[in-house]
Amino acid sequence: MAWLQRTTTCLAATLVLVAPVGPAESTPDSPTLTISAAPAESARAAYDEAQARVAALSANSVRLAETAQLAADQAELLRAQVGDDDGGFLGAVGDLFDSEPSDLDRAADAADNAELARELAERGAAALAEAIDEAQDARVAWERAERRQRRAEAAWTADEAAQAAIERSKFSASYDVPDARQDRLNRRAQRAWHQQLRAVARTAIVPPTARDLADPDSLPAPLEPVRDLHNDLTPGVAEVDLPGSAPVTVLPAETVRAVSEAFHRVGAADEADPTTATCGGMVAQAWTAVDLPTDAAGQWEELRAVPESAALPGDVVVLGTEGDGIDGTGVYVGAGRAVVADAETGVVEVRPIDAAVLGIRRPGVPARGSRAQAPVGGRCGTDPATSAGGSLLLPMAPGSYVLTTDFGETGHLWSSGQHTGLDFAAATGTAVHAAGAGVVTLEHPSWAGNLVRIDHGGGVETWYAHLSSTDLETGDVVAAGDPVGLVGDLGNTTGPHLHFEVRLDGSSYDPAPVLGLSEGPDAALCPAIAGGTTLLPCDAAIGLRLLSGG
Repeated sequence: MAWLQRTTTCLAATLVLVAPVGPAESTPDSPTLTISAAPAESARAAYDEAQARVAALSANSVRLAETAQLAADQAELLRAQVGDDDGGFLGAVGDLFDSEPSDLDRAADAADNAELARELAERGAAALAEAIDEAQDARVAWERAERRQRRAEAAWTADEAAQAAIERSKFSASYDVPDARQDRLNRRAQRAWHQQLRAVARTAIVPPTARDLADPDSLPAPLEPVRDLHNDLTPGVAEVDLPGSAPVTVLPAETVRAVSEAFHRVGAADEADPTTATCGGMVAQAWTAVDLPTDAAGQWEELRAVPESAALPGDVVVLGTEGDGIDGTGVYVGAGRAVVADAETGVVEVRPIDAAVLGIRRPGVPARGSRAQAPVGGRCGTDPATSAGGSLLLPMAPGSYVLTTDFGETGHLWSSGQHTGLDFAAATGTAVHAAGAGVVTLEHPSWAGNLVRIDHGGGVETWYAHLSSTDLETGDVVAAGDPVGLVGDLGNTTGPHLHFEVRLDGSSYDPAPVLGLSEGPDAALCPAIAGGTTLLPCDAAIGLRLLSGG
């Protein structure tokens, strides 16, 4: 069994070779190893070394277990031979006269070797378990060192990001504000913005993207959601809770850039004309990181509405009133102030927004609900419905629609077999205006969904069908060009559009001549007065009725 002894001896020596490697003793021939790597790198190297030791001990443990099993099998075989009833006794007697090792001796040696192999296997398993524990400790130490290193790197990166935003927000070289009060207001707002940037940097947070903050329910750690006054989660913003201090608001990187860009323009005249700058141009130039409408009405209609009480730096402030329309837009910078362009001079400045705020819009966050219609009028608002030369105004602004199905077309889509109006195809939410003054009746027939009927007097009515929404109620009085509702696709439709009808004495007539959309004279004839016998082209008869009111 010398082979077994040699094997176990070599394996025992292997246990010593893969024992934990500690610092070498300082001798002239063995200098102390100096580790110059960063703490995280050093911890990683220690973990790799521990993992390598685990791998070596694991392989040795397998070999030791196999050797122990072989030794046990050999010892069992020899024990069986010695204890055999037929040859055991006679063999033992014969062994007394034989100079070679007896079967009994070999069985005893095999048993000793099996015991030794078992002990070595147990020592190997114990060494492996110890090495696994040490590797686990090394992994924990490495992860701890990496976390410390990441925090240090994050703090440095966050500070760099804040400093870049501060540099971007500095007033341009053309800054020239002779009014001392306005200069103080500009600089005070700028300092407050810098303080906000430095506060975020101290949390070691680099402003995330708007996409990362769009869903308050899935914010990256350690960011926490922000709740408004109604305890609802606020999209597009987060906060960081610091021990012993108030939470720090974290804005998206796109918002940080927009506010800094707005401050950079303060004190200088916008390159565009004053009206363009005031009516959305300056805001769109500041918000270069997001595709914003360049006009105030578009910013009002397309961006997400948020309560004024929940306004955050970077939000678009829409100035004006519902009655007077939109007067301008600006970039909110906090503390009730916004960066706006002066309507007369085009000079960009910081102003309080304590009055005449029509609403707040938030770029970078998906809009929700139906599209808000911009108020009619004002310096920057939409124009009322315009005339195309007919007796009635167009129910939709030119360029906002495409005429599709004409009056009189036949087909199975209509219960009467004939189309009784004119279809204005447009995107859901496109504004619809009253074609003339009159009294409203609101109905909800299955074919139309929301149907607004306006009685203009003289037996003349206009119908507006398939609206997605309307604020009108039965009995309301409207003027020509007043809002009627928004285009939709409710009822019997194949897509969003306005079904517009002109009715005289209860019968429908082609709206195109009445609106001035037809090229030639109206061939149809209608009574000039209700119940009369004098006939005129229908567009002329409707015009006469509208003028006379009867």
